[in-house]
Amino acid sequence: MLTHNNKPKFLWRNPTTFIVISVGATLSLKDFLTFPVVAGENGGGAFLLLYTFFLLVLGLPLLMSEFMLGRLTRKNLVDGLDNLAAEHNASIYWKLIGMLALIAGFLILSSYSVVSGWSLAYVFKTGLGVYTGATPDGVNALFKGFQSNSEAMMLWHTLFVIVIVAIGSRDLKNGLQKIFMILVPVMVILLFIGLIYAFYSSGMQQSIEYILYPDWSRVDSSMPLLALQRAFFTLALGLGVMVIYGAYLDDDVSIGYVSVQIIVIDLLFSIFTGLAINALVFSANLQPVLDDELAFRVLPVIFGSFQYGNLFGALFYLLLTLAAVTTAVAIQEALITCYKLKFRTNRLRAATSIGFFIWLFGLGTIFSYSLWNDSGFTMTLYFGEDAYRVINQAGFHDVIIYLSSHIIQPLVALFLALFVGWVLPRSVTFKGLNIADRKLFEVWNFTIRYITPILVFIVILSTLGLVE
Repeated sequence: MLTHNNKPKFLWRNPTTFIVISVGATLSLKDFLTFPVVAGENGGGAFLLLYTFFLLVLGLPLLMSEFMLGRLTRKNLVDGLDNLAAEHNASIYWKLIGMLALIAGFLILSSYSVVSGWSLAYVFKTGLGVYTGATPDGVNALFKGFQSNSEAMMLWHTLFVIVIVAIGSRDLKNGLQKIFMILVPVMVILLFIGLIYAFYSSGMQQSIEYILYPDWSRVDSSMPLLALQRAFFTLALGLGVMVIYGAYLDDDVSIGYVSVQIIVIDLLFSIFTGLAINALVFSANLQPVLDDELAFRVLPVIFGSFQYGNLFGALFYLLLTLAAVTTAVAIQEALITCYKLKFRTNRLRAATSIGFFIWLFGLGTIFSYSLWNDSGFTMTLYFGEDAYRVINQAGFHDVIIYLSSHIIQPLVALFLALFVGWVLPRSVTFKGLNIADRKLFEVWNFTIRYITPILVFIVILSTLGLVE
């Protein structure tokens, strides 16, 4: 048996450390760039209720499954699925799911590092007062100029990649674990400062009503689908990240207990972030707009018009950057672990090699905003005589995100749910999860076998535009 007989040399210091590190992986730029508006525009408290429900029936079972797979095998997703499939007489092709997860993680990280470089750049731009007194048109023009400047984008992209490679090249104890135990608490402190700053703004009451009060007039048939998508993508599922983290979790820790805590913290972080950002937007007599570039097109105007706006703006973009670092390092760790085993090399070479290819592939995203700005890619699927255009004249960056996040990532999650629910014996998963109450295990088992796969399949159909 593979299970529980192959403890690694390294284990997370304690359950609290594991929770903090896992939370760091879930806190991405999306928590800042889209959640505040998505929640408010789709019913506020009504959206949050449904979002929380999907976190429990979709996110929680999958999160527990990935942690369990890691702890059962003490390996990465590729080798773990390969070994478990062999042990339980399943197809050898299950390991391809792990390979797809790595591909998705690499593609996401190559593009994510470019956008993260924007956050790093804006720490200095805002702190130095570049946007003080700037008009909305002026800020927008500066941002467009920044995007079209390949050299400037490349500089910040390079700096961000260097940061994550420096962290990833160190061993887990002195690298990822130590850095996350510093960065995540710092992020909490920065968020707390932002909340205090926003609390004294004129828009906090309006922000509370916008985010927390149920507004059924804003609810339509698309809202449940948005809540479902958000619940899936917020937990970094389907990328092999949580499998790696679970591989270093002690056998005595209840996976269900720590998973619930991670989800609750991630939910609270998203809510508090939304309250702070929307309060600033409302206090400037503006309306929140659903835009992935909101933080770079709208918020600089607000910080530039407030007292001490340069300082608080720099702190806000520092918070964005730290969130980007923790997510990027988590995805990178899954890649490093596989690279080390495949090429039998050390962490420094693995991190450097992966960092180089991330940097190189990220140039495509940079050029999609400048040199390739007028170019587009098209992808068409054919079903008999019917043609379905899934990508229509999209830029390189959009294509990468679409293929990795919208197709491969949910596909990996779907097959992981099927593998855990239908291939692994119940006795193995029961022992692997370490759930004391058999009834709770049966609830999880039923959900991962029947409910979660259906919900993930709906996510896939929605990202393909087949369900609206």
